[in-house]
Amino acid sequence: MTSALAPGTIVDRYRVVGMIGAGSMGDVVRGIDVDLKRPVAIKILSERHRENEELRARFVREARAVAAIAHPNVVQVFTTGTHDQRPYIAMELLDGVDLGSVVKQHGVMSSVQATRATLDAARGLQAAAQAGLIHRDVKPTNLVLLSSGVVKVTDFGLAKPLDPSNEPALTAMGVVVGTPDYIAPEQARGETIDERVDIYALGGTLYYLCTGDPPFRTGNAAEDKYLKVVARHLKDPAPDPRAKNPSTDVEVAALCRRMMAKKPGERPAYPELIRQLSAIVDRLQSQGSSSLPPVSGASARSAPEPTPYVVGRGGQRASEVAAAADDAAATLIRNDDHGRQRRATPDERRHGHGGAAGPDDRPVMRPAAQALLRPGDEPERRAALGRWLVAVTVVSALLFFTGLGFMLFGPRPDRQAAAMGAADDDAGGRTDAAPRTADSVVPEGMFLVRRPDGTPWLFVARAPVSQGEYAAAHPPGPGEPTPPPLSKKQAALPAVGVSYADAEAHARARGMRLLGPDEWTGAAAAAEFSPAGKALWEWVDDGTQGAQAMRAVKAQPDRADRLRPSAHANVTFRLARDP
Repeated sequence: MTSALAPGTIVDRYRVVGMIGAGSMGDVVRGIDVDLKRPVAIKILSERHRENEELRARFVREARAVAAIAHPNVVQVFTTGTHDQRPYIAMELLDGVDLGSVVKQHGVMSSVQATRATLDAARGLQAAAQAGLIHRDVKPTNLVLLSSGVVKVTDFGLAKPLDPSNEPALTAMGVVVGTPDYIAPEQARGETIDERVDIYALGGTLYYLCTGDPPFRTGNAAEDKYLKVVARHLKDPAPDPRAKNPSTDVEVAALCRRMMAKKPGERPAYPELIRQLSAIVDRLQSQGSSSLPPVSGASARSAPEPTPYVVGRGGQRASEVAAAADDAAATLIRNDDHGRQRRATPDERRHGHGGAAGPDDRPVMRPAAQALLRPGDEPERRAALGRWLVAVTVVSALLFFTGLGFMLFGPRPDRQAAAMGAADDDAGGRTDAAPRTADSVVPEGMFLVRRPDGTPWLFVARAPVSQGEYAAAHPPGPGEPTPPPLSKKQAALPAVGVSYADAEAHARARGMRLLGPDEWTGAAAAAEFSPAGKALWEWVDDGTQGAQAMRAVKAQPDRADRLRPSAHANVTFRLARDP
């Protein structure tokens, strides 16, 4: 039996009419609702995953996740069910092309186009957050530009509930999921996350739309490997789109970098983000900055595969839909001598981009590109924007003068703190805020190890890195064979056969490190510590250098030894971080 559904197959109320594409979890076919006579996309779990209970559960969760969201910027789910003992999702068939393909075919977007697309995506993601879901895999290929101009968020296969108590997690503790090019630092470290990881990824997507490259990519294959890209997400400041595309609007570039702030609290929340994006779109539209870059060399490029559940009218490929939607991106509307609008001549269209266009000329896009601008909304939006700016100005002035008064005449915080400290000393009290603070932010899956004097020492993983966690963090690269899926039992076992250098690189990519010998001994004495097993050793860092300087420790019997830093079938490792 093949995994794909053959044309003519009846799946409940739907008849399969053709194939759309295939992904890592399932196949996507085009179908017809025989009752309502409407086209649908049917996503069904792959035959090879039929017996994988974890993927089955994740597949069903995607269906429930999307069905819980009713918003025009999120793909709509019609029904779910089971066919041939495999779960399936019937959803709307999107007439459009993903934003990644748009950029590949047409080049970078103008600032207003990129902002409009990001605004629609932000509205869809806000609706998901309000429904209690984190997408966790926001990227250009999961955002689809319809021929109507609306952008929809798709592929909730990695979605996670904001409140984990509502539904058990389907990934092992500490496993990193998401796309490395758009992954938020806290998500890469395996920490507890919320909807702000989607805002970070959306900021990276905005950067891509403006520059044509994902953030933190160098263009050098050796420097753009998985772990190195993730490490730059963890440590390097957010890149400025203007460094690669100077035509990017200054406010767009600043907002993009703020969305990609390393600390989640420094990123704008959805209401503020949507307000800022709306204001930028209004401003840029009024300046006439509306056209996509002219298409050049599109015929010479290989057409990308259609995005799952995305197809053009009449069965067109996604690339054909994009070309038909935006082939008039460079068309100009000119004002004649009597002030009336007329269509530019072919010669004017050929030369109108080099400065020949007059001051009254305005670029026009059809049909999808123009729809992104929604010019009919301009009068109401500008009026609303004006009222909003007046209100913000008044409130800002009040806050400024209030703050100035407190600064000049109010109590000094440093003196208050000193007085409070003195009062505590007089009362014979002691300060133990640091230990309590450390206890309150213990990362998931770790425990706090204290020094003999009771002060916080380090956080240590309760168990070694598992095979499932390590495999998820190190997917095969282009051209590398895909390893067979791990069973639940295999995924839970400690990762072995990992060299010291690779273990250290894995720890750095997660924003952590390996333990020192004394730290390992102190951690092993704690009740929360889970030994790797009688037959396994663990890598630790004793601070020395050389081919045989790496030390491995073993819990039972209690001993330590030096091993070569190469991979060993009986050596695993666990992670640690400073408080």
